[in-house]
Amino acid sequence: MTADEVITRLGRPIPPEDRFRIEAFIHDVTALVQDYCGSRYQENAPGVRAVICGEVIRWLAVQPGVISERVGDMEVQWGAAGTQTLSAAAREGLRPYRRRFGSIGLYRV
Repeated sequence: MTADEVITRLGRPIPPEDRFRIEAFIHDVTALVQDYCGSRYQENAPGVRAVICGEVIRWLAVQPGVISERVGDMEVQWGAAGTQTLSAAAREGLRPYRRRFGSIGLYRV
């Protein structure tokens, strides 16, 4: 995943100084996806790439420290919680790439 791929999907030009931020977000999201899926997933799988890109765009849209915003009567809630986690939609999109757990029957001979 590259910053150019994110910018293409974003659909608007970005200031040159934001490119470093995008690259850092790609690195962070990729690490979270690896932690969530385990070591057996394929980073180049189209679904994984789409999730990484979508999460980077989501992170770009939120100001640091903002928990929620409201337009009617303008309300902003600030807090320590950040957006640097995988969203529920991202976790759902990664489900097919996640390691499946199972059980193994053991028999005494």
